[in-house]
Amino acid sequence: MAAKDMSSVEVCLTIIRELADSVETARRTFINNDTCVISRSYMQERLERLGESLPGALTEAEGIIREVQSIRTQTDRECNDQLAQAQAQAQQLVGDAQQTAQRMSSEAQQMMQQAERTSQDTIRRGQEEAQAAVHQTEQKAAAMLAEADQQCRDKVSSENVYRMAVVEAEELRENARAELAQVRQNTFDYLDNVIGQVDRYLNDMVNDVRMERTELNNHR
Repeated sequence: MAAKDMSSVEVCLTIIRELADSVETARRTFINNDTCVISRSYMQERLERLGESLPGALTEAEGIIREVQSIRTQTDRECNDQLAQAQAQAQQLVGDAQQTAQRMSSEAQQMMQQAERTSQDTIRRGQEEAQAAVHQTEQKAAAMLAEADQQCRDKVSSENVYRMAVVEAEELRENARAELAQVRQNTFDYLDNVIGQVDRYLNDMVNDVRMERTELNNHR
């Protein structure tokens, strides 16, 4: 690189390196190894050149320092802007997540309330149907018992006939009781089936809510 193309700072550094090389390669004296012989004119010329270049080098160094400070200030400003933008985006994401969580919680509550109303309606209908079935069975059993008693009274004309009537009436009563017990058992089986369906429906609703909650946690 030509001397005229170098900056003042580069010229100063070049002169300093040249002086250091001159001292390093200078011939030592016989009196003391720490002393050496260097051309006076060479040293004066280099030192004069160094003195001439120092003001410009200092000016350039100050310019470089100001430029570095300006770059640092600009970098700090950009970093602060990016940090503020990232914080705003993070707050927006948190707000959106909270709104989503609230919405899903509200939907889950509505689903649970709907499931509870549905289960209550189903249980109430089942109880009403069971009560109607029991009432109908009791009426039928009462009619069968009345018919058996009537048949028994009709057949009581003699001792043998009376004995036969008693046996047949007892058989009719046992049959009526057995049929009533069977109807009651069928009614209880029907109620158990209805309640089981409600239980499965509620379990499905709870599983759906849990899946929604798990999916929400996975998106955190």
